[in-house]
Amino acid sequence: MEQKGTRDLLLETLNKIGCQYELAQNEEDDRILFAYQGEHFIANAKNDLRFIQIWDTHWAQIELYDIDEFARLKKVINAANLNNSVITVYTIDENAKTVNIHCKSTILFIPEIPVIEDYIKLELNEFFRTHQFINLEMAKLRNQEEPIGTN
Repeated sequence: MEQKGTRDLLLETLNKIGCQYELAQNEEDDRILFAYQGEHFIANAKNDLRFIQIWDTHWAQIELYDIDEFARLKKVINAANLNNSVITVYTIDENAKTVNIHCKSTILFIPEIPVIEDYIKLELNEFFRTHQFINLEMAKLRNQEEPIGTN
């Protein structure tokens, strides 16, 4: 019996967990766009590879020239990458004058994984935990930097 390819398995699993998805227009483009818990994700999956990449792009942004906030963000992203399984990066959009925050995960995705629907949900929930970690740590740093006597 032929084993199901990784991309086909991911599409089937997304259906099972109730995610609507769209495939990229270009057939050579392996991206799958889908929503989970109101957040928009992009997955890269090929049938002949056993790993998938999941991206949550542009989920937050700060002003490029807010030097204090940018310094906090860089510090928090380093901490997030040490404390979370999902990797966080930032990109700079010079035209919009913003720093955009993105998260990425690369995971094994094979039919032998028991209850694969729970496995993918667990991984997607890690993105939300990472968002929460970053937001909380940014707030902590802002609060630590407030001058005494201001509220």
